[in-house]
Amino acid sequence: MLKQLGEHIRQYWVIYLTLSSVYVAGVVFGAVGVGALGVAETSYLGKFLDTLLKSQPKALDPAFLVQLAREMFIMMAGIWVLGLTIIGAPLIYLIVFTRGFILGFTISFIIGVKGTLGLGLILMTVLVPAILAIPLLLLGAGLATIFSFLLLRGKARGESLRREFFYYTAATTFVSLGAVLVGVAQGYFSILGVRLFGL
Repeated sequence: MLKQLGEHIRQYWVIYLTLSSVYVAGVVFGAVGVGALGVAETSYLGKFLDTLLKSQPKALDPAFLVQLAREMFIMMAGIWVLGLTIIGAPLIYLIVFTRGFILGFTISFIIGVKGTLGLGLILMTVLVPAILAIPLLLLGAGLATIFSFLLLRGKARGESLRREFFYYTAATTFVSLGAVLVGVAQGYFSILGVRLFGL
């Protein structure tokens, strides 16, 4: 399976390089965006962050984990649906950029507000899950973009894409299951980070 994945990425490396670049651009814009906040906005978001941390479960809560897993599944399902449309590719790239923006903004803001404790919290609750979440997001987005382009080519040539659709759906299902597991893991790390740093 890893060999097939490697061959797939090598074959479509331009698409994955573009998606990665868009994600990194989102992270950079998100980090820079924190500096554009005014004092009032920073204060409001800081209070919102404190409220969010206080409402964070201190013990394993199945409902909390299910919510995170559901959010990951909905995102991946949305990307899959966009891949079924010829005009879905730009929206897929927009989702990737937005996810990068959220990550960059979150990291920069929490570190700016919480200092060293914020850095520890980010490492525990955001960056550790992101090690798996980012590749899965890019892989899911890449599969959707590729299938969207195949649809465009197939429509122009009058080709049937039943076989490609089956492979696309199967691969996306596998990636989505991985994303759901990452969502659950993020819940565990979030609870652990809040308890460990006392935030």
